Amino acid sequence: MTTIAAVSTPNAIGGLGVLRISGDDAILVAEKIFRSANSRRVSDMAGYTCSYGNIYDDNTFVDDVVLTVFRKPNSYTGDDVVEISCHGGIYICKKILSLLYRHGAKPAEAGEFTRRAFENGKMSLSQAEAVMQAIHAEGEAALQEANYARSGKLSAQMRNALQDITAILSALAYWMDDPEESPPELEPALLTETIRKLCARLSTMAEEYENGRVFREGIRTALLGRPNAGKSSVMNWLSGFKRSIVTEIPGTTRDVVTEQVKLGDYTLLLADTAGIRTATDRIEQIGIEQSYLEAESAQLLLYVVDAAVGFCDEDQVFLDRYSDRKCIVLWNKIDIAHASLPQIDVPIVPCAAKLQQGDAALLDALRRVLGDAPTEQRPTLITERQRVLVLSAVDFLQNSIRLIEQQQPLDMLYETLQSAALSLGEIDGDLVSDSVINGVFERFCVGK
Repeated sequence: MTTIAAVSTPNAIGGLGVLRISGDDAILVAEKIFRSANSRRVSDMAGYTCSYGNIYDDNTFVDDVVLTVFRKPNSYTGDDVVEISCHGGIYICKKILSLLYRHGAKPAEAGEFTRRAFENGKMSLSQAEAVMQAIHAEGEAALQEANYARSGKLSAQMRNALQDITAILSALAYWMDDPEESPPELEPALLTETIRKLCARLSTMAEEYENGRVFREGIRTALLGRPNAGKSSVMNWLSGFKRSIVTEIPGTTRDVVTEQVKLGDYTLLLADTAGIRTATDRIEQIGIEQSYLEAESAQLLLYVVDAAVGFCDEDQVFLDRYSDRKCIVLWNKIDIAHASLPQIDVPIVPCAAKLQQGDAALLDALRRVLGDAPTEQRPTLITERQRVLVLSAVDFLQNSIRLIEQQQPLDMLYETLQSAALSLGEIDGDLVSDSVINGVFERFCVGK
């Protein structure tokens, strides 16, 4: 297999940089630029062993490194793999990479190392997707979910579902060969119950994917409220630095300011918007129109009220307009005001944004509105691709139930169940097209 190489660490200055080489000539390519401190040849090294030495460009010293050998098939990709740990300078990494290219390695494409692991049977397609989910995890719940899928638990769940469908298909195939003999598992009531239970299992997995998206991808959150309520101060408080301009002049914020904010297990994709009021200034009007657009597309509203002014009819009109959204009211400026809290059906969080007070109360409100992060480890869908395939299988299974209820010919049932099986098979890469595989791995970084 062609030998590929790439830098696997970020393109930034750090303590260490790691370069990865994989393929039939990985060891020979590394040997051409590496001289060990004890004169040991790379080709003589056993798998899972390291050697300290130097990288040379012909006879010019480049860097001192640690080189690790992984022999096939016991490597990440299933091919011979060499990893070089060097000093983490951008130029040093690029210099060593150019030497590897000069001596026969080819540039790795995005996700090519993991793709080779998939093609060499080291992992399923769903496990490969879990690798990327683990890299992008921004909280404990997302990491545990990715690691659970990476361990093969999701693949096992899909295999179990496929086995249930295959058992029915086998019984149908037996019947079609000998219509005089009908296996007991094809009795309509029993068959319907079996398929219903399978539908319920798969539907639950699809629902849990939707519920867990907030912990994997973050929730789009709009900061809204009347002018001078303190939205920009809230933005700066939650961001941890001065992200938005704060003044006493109403209408200071004219455009949407965005930031990603982490609170406990929750990632808020936060947008600070213009204060909502009737404005005569055309530029401010455009900002207010954008505020309404943000509210329309947001999954969560943080509505800021100035505790010194209190809750007014205008606030209630806005909350009523977006009553279908998850919402939390931030009762701001409690350090300078003590107005009584309104009686509304929305969680209220007293806070003092300028003093950065109210984190615990806000986190508690987020738990009430969004739910707790999943604590029970169980197989969970982790990508939209997987969810779509599972829902496709559910549709075919539901069609199968309708065919049974309508007493349609069993050969029609066979085709529908076979389609359900094919949908589930695509999750782990069985009978999947190259375009789908390309789509999965093109989202990876080059060094993975």
